[in-house]
Amino acid sequence: MSLLKAPSRTRALRPYAIWSQLVGDCVEVWLSGEHVCTGIVEEATADDSILWVAAEGTRTRQLFDKDSGYEVRA
Repeated sequence: MSLLKAPSRTRALRPYAIWSQLVGDCVEVWLSGEHVCTGIVEEATADDSILWVAAEGTRTRQLFDKDSGYEVRA
């Protein structure tokens, strides 16, 4: 059973540019229009260029960076 709470579907998810404000929030990560993962933001750099999504179950902690084209929606 997953303890991950999905983002609220009462409103449309929107891209966030300021990733450091999302620490502790459940987000969706997208790349080129494809959903990559859903998870809790564990950490983000002060310049909002990199964030880490926490590990869950057998999935390891993941790093995503804006320069590679990743988009974070919450």
